Amino acid sequence: MLNTLEKVSEIVLEQAPEVDVAIGPNLRISQDLGIDSLTFVDILVKIEKVFDVEFSDSELAAVQSVQDILDLVEQKTL
Repeated sequence: MLNTLEKVSEIVLEQAPEVDVAIGPNLRISQDLGIDSLTFVDILVKIEKVFDVEFSDSELAAVQSVQDILDLVEQKTL
């Protein structure tokens, strides 16, 4: 079974196939991965579906890195 980072990495690579680096928790979404805001929204929608969670706008506004996404998923699935 895939862990949360592996699942999130899969989703990022599905939605942004141009990303050619290994997805790690310390990478920033736009600066390090080069993901634009529309693709970022697509990624978050897919994450909500896969993990059966829902993020508020204020939670999403604070997301800057892969770790931020992992933290949100962990908070919502506890």
